[in-house]
Amino acid sequence: MSVFSRFALRSLAKNRTRTIVSVIGIALSCALITAVLTSVVSIQTLLAERTAADEGTWQVEAAGLSEQGLSFIEDDDRIADHLEVAELGTIDLGSENAADYGNWLFAKTWPADDPDHLVALPKIESGRAPEAPGEVILPHYLDGVELAPCGLTSTGPISVGSTLTAELGTRTVRFVDSDTGEEQTVTGTSDIGSYYDDETTENSFTPDLGTRTYTVVGFYRSYGFSATRALGGNCLYTYDDGTAAAAALVDDAPATTVSSLFSLKRAADVDAVTAELTETDDLAQGGVVTHNTLLRWQGVTGSADIWDTLYGIAAILAAVILVAGISLVYNAFAISVAERTRQFGLLSSLGASRRQLRRTVLTESLVLGAIGIPLGIALGLLGCLVVFTCTGEGLAAMFDVNTYGVEVRVVVDPVAIALSTALALVTLLVSAWLPARRASRVSAVDAIRQTQDVRLTGRARRKLTRTARCAKTETPDELAARPRGLAARLFGVPGFVAHRNLSRSTSKGRVTVSALAISVALLIISGSIASVLGYASSTALNTVENVDLSVRIDATASAGTDGALLREDGTYDNAGIARALERLAGDTADIEGARQVGYGMTYIADALIPANMVSASGSAQFFGTMLQDGGWSGPVYVEYLDDALWRSYVEEQGLSAKEFCDLAAPRAIALNRYDVNDAGIYSSYSPISATGQIESLSFANLDGFYAGGVVSDENGERAVWYNAPDGSEQFVPLGQAIAASDSIEVGALADAAPTGLVAHGRALTLILPLSAIDLTRTMGFGNAWMNFDCAGSGDAASRAEDAISTIAEGYPELDCAYTNYAAAKMQTRMMADTVQTFIYCFTVICGLIAVTNVFNTLTNSLILRRREFAVLKSIGMGNRAFRRMIAYECMSYALRGFAIGLALGLGVTALLANTMSQSFATYALTVPWREILIAGIVVVAIIIVSCIYALTKSKSASIVESLRADAL
Repeated sequence: MSVFSRFALRSLAKNRTRTIVSVIGIALSCALITAVLTSVVSIQTLLAERTAADEGTWQVEAAGLSEQGLSFIEDDDRIADHLEVAELGTIDLGSENAADYGNWLFAKTWPADDPDHLVALPKIESGRAPEAPGEVILPHYLDGVELAPCGLTSTGPISVGSTLTAELGTRTVRFVDSDTGEEQTVTGTSDIGSYYDDETTENSFTPDLGTRTYTVVGFYRSYGFSATRALGGNCLYTYDDGTAAAAALVDDAPATTVSSLFSLKRAADVDAVTAELTETDDLAQGGVVTHNTLLRWQGVTGSADIWDTLYGIAAILAAVILVAGISLVYNAFAISVAERTRQFGLLSSLGASRRQLRRTVLTESLVLGAIGIPLGIALGLLGCLVVFTCTGEGLAAMFDVNTYGVEVRVVVDPVAIALSTALALVTLLVSAWLPARRASRVSAVDAIRQTQDVRLTGRARRKLTRTARCAKTETPDELAARPRGLAARLFGVPGFVAHRNLSRSTSKGRVTVSALAISVALLIISGSIASVLGYASSTALNTVENVDLSVRIDATASAGTDGALLREDGTYDNAGIARALERLAGDTADIEGARQVGYGMTYIADALIPANMVSASGSAQFFGTMLQDGGWSGPVYVEYLDDALWRSYVEEQGLSAKEFCDLAAPRAIALNRYDVNDAGIYSSYSPISATGQIESLSFANLDGFYAGGVVSDENGERAVWYNAPDGSEQFVPLGQAIAASDSIEVGALADAAPTGLVAHGRALTLILPLSAIDLTRTMGFGNAWMNFDCAGSGDAASRAEDAISTIAEGYPELDCAYTNYAAAKMQTRMMADTVQTFIYCFTVICGLIAVTNVFNTLTNSLILRRREFAVLKSIGMGNRAFRRMIAYECMSYALRGFAIGLALGLGVTALLANTMSQSFATYALTVPWREILIAGIVVVAIIIVSCIYALTKSKSASIVESLRADAL
């Protein structure tokens, strides 16, 4: 070991406080980087495994392969595994079966030999998969069906064991491409995913592929949709003995095609392979598609807006972590090196080169890193393990992995660990390099005299010049009597000395201020991130509060029977439904383990809202029409609550019971906050800007036409739009088209719904008491409902459901359906708790880094000034004056650091808000006052603690020893 290495180790040993705190800071920074990267890798792996379990592990699908295309896939070394599906032709189900079972059935080979789970096979409802030539499996909806004469015939209803005769042929679709305007022709299922105008589409079928005889061995669950084009559509799957693909490729019929699904050894090769496959039309005539939902988690393709937002937030987090880590380590080295320049000067005078001096400081950093980085990696992995263990159920619920047998676990990725180590090491070396370089560039004489630490700022030099000019015109007594500067007037001599120290642009002062600024910014940013993620989780995770069991009630008794609530003209006896509902509520009020939290009725009205009530920005987002005169028309949900729930809701909103519970003059409350998810973009809207009168309308009948609602005609006048199935339409003036109308007074606007109710998507919701049921004459009945609170217990909700269903047997005029929300709410709570746990962990670690940064910087800054303090005390400065001087300096550091940190924190907060707006359109940028207050309190507290600790350490040595010592 060289002399300089031993010198570096002895320096670390002599200043154990700085060494320990620096190791802690390095470990915390590395732990946070490791935790973030490991969490990202673990969640990405979880999502990739879930997607693969749900949709298959295929990464690329090539359709319409030629023989050369299949050879390309079989021979390419980059492809790990592949699977072919052959389409053998189309079966015409005929017009008589089309309404129930669709027009076509596509004959394809069943992809049975798939050990790597390249594709997710349809779920078999009954029977088994085809295992021998001639065996087929059909869609579940054909089980037990006897089809009308068509291209698929059987003796009797179709069942397992039935013999089918299938007439195969070519289905051709001719259409005009809506994008290019060119006429296109496709066959079979290759048009899935194509968009065209139905009016320009022509379907034809030619039975040119012969007749096959099959034996039915099972039925699969068919939804007409698959993650792959090869398995899309309603299909008849038959056994493939391994020759189907080759036979289809040599067949000249356009309907017999082959698709290949394959995975690659390296996901990064996807673009290259797909480019080569599509370079000419000779390989994959049907085109190539990639499995983006899987490749997204494998780091190959982009994603939707919500994930862009999360990636943006992650990038901001990474930048914050790196800046915080560099600041923490840099500050420790900068102060240490600045106070030890005398030592470096002595070494330089003895012949040490600049390179050797830099190596001394870098050796210190590497020793600290050798301890701090492994400790940080271990802490980061341990933290991830603890958090994932505590939030495993929440993560499973959030990403819906239990259904697919995927386990939530921490994935220790060597790349992530290596990247964490590299980032921590780079942070450490960059932080140490700059102070080492600065110290090595100071000359030996200046370093020994320490003149580099006494450099005046330009402002200070100008002020001294002005003071010197004034001094020429004053007597010595006048100069002695008048203190110089505001600091001297307020704090006396200690303030004057402190101000002189601060006026010198020393590295110690700059480093201290920067440490405070970074810490303030870090505290504000961590609070802002907590607020951002909290808003995202509360907006994206929706639940029904205080409701564990919901009963939806319909009045479906046949018209003309005793007690029927549905009249022969198609209208409902609304008052009768209300009375029956009230009786049912009384009979179910005392069920054990279930507390009734309210009941009511839901109606749908065609409403007309005047312009003075419309919020243009909000109403435009809802189903309906903005009228040219500023009004709005569209469907409105009207909820009628039982009297007890209505009174409770009125009180919750702080409204007058006398005004809102008057049976003679009912007043509605409009729900005016709606959280909307539009293709991954989350928004909150308020469609109404003021209270007033809303008109509920019913429209006159026009033979053969349906009333489509109130619109503005070509003259801007209000009219009712009527349309017919054949596409014809009429516009009838509003006054002539209204059959009846009721005026509903909206007396208040509310942001929260009553207990047990949620907003109806993009439709405005009005809330009234059940006593105002007469207003329903212009409305359509939706359903009645009754909600119960079972203390969050799914079992209690199930028992209550059984009890209520028994009681409901005595109400034949009511049809009850039950929804047990308890289990769903438990999952939602776990998801929210999971998000909050991650937020809490990040905030705590960021807070620790901030606290460590300030403590390390300020403590070392003061401890390493023992020699300076000893000089001041040796010339007569007392303890009281000394404390005033330190207080002034700390106050200056705090104010400057807080101001700079506040600006940085607000800047990053604005950047977070901009990132959030990509997925949460109505997220508003707000000043994080709470975080600013917390940052101020924490910084002041840490400054006080650091000063007390540092000054206590400084007093431990005598003045003589401090003057003789070389500060380490």
